[in-house]
Amino acid sequence: MATESQTNANRENAKASTGPQTAEGKAKSSRNNTKFGLFAVSNCVLPEEQEAYENFCSKLWTALAPADPIEEITAAEFIRNAWRLRRCAMAEETLGEIVVRFQASQNKTRGTDHPAADPMIYPAYLPAQTAIDRARTSAQNGMYRAKADLDKMQAGRKAQPSTVLQVEPKSAPVAEPAPTIRTQSHPSKPAQQERPNLCPCNSGREFIDCCAAGDGPASQKAA
Repeated sequence: MATESQTNANRENAKASTGPQTAEGKAKSSRNNTKFGLFAVSNCVLPEEQEAYENFCSKLWTALAPADPIEEITAAEFIRNAWRLRRCAMAEETLGEIVVRFQASQNKTRGTDHPAADPMIYPAYLPAQTAIDRARTSAQNGMYRAKADLDKMQAGRKAQPSTVLQVEPKSAPVAEPAPTIRTQSHPSKPAQQERPNLCPCNSGREFIDCCAAGDGPASQKAA
């Protein structure tokens, strides 16, 4: 953790800074202002953490991929809580280092060799540890809520069907059936079979084959 004199020196140096000089740096700075400027004032970013903060935000912004202003606000809320969660880890690490130095001072004063214990064991540092734990829980809850809201909005946006103009094909006209003309049918007469020229002798044979040929009863009587 930076000392008060270091913090003051960093502030004075920041006042003298003229910002990015190259075109690439200016473009990058303008994008950061667009994406995170609304929420930058609420994030605790030390001057020496500015570059890490920009990289942290850019990577998360790309991963969250907000598509409209409402999604951007939700994504920024997630990023703010994620950065706060990172600060909790760094603060807890710094608190551990303070406890180590404190215990080393106690050992030197009392002539002991006790190892440094957990900050929660020391009454003087328990409030700081409790505050870190509360901030961590708040940051985690804020991240979960923002991510759940963002996932719901993005899922709803992806589920909306794209508007496609559909033209219904024209149906072919149905031809009306032709009227049925009923005609009275007459039964066809069976073809008359040509009756054979039967012999008058009632022999059942044709005349030409019977009496005319001399085989029938009439020709025999004449003989």
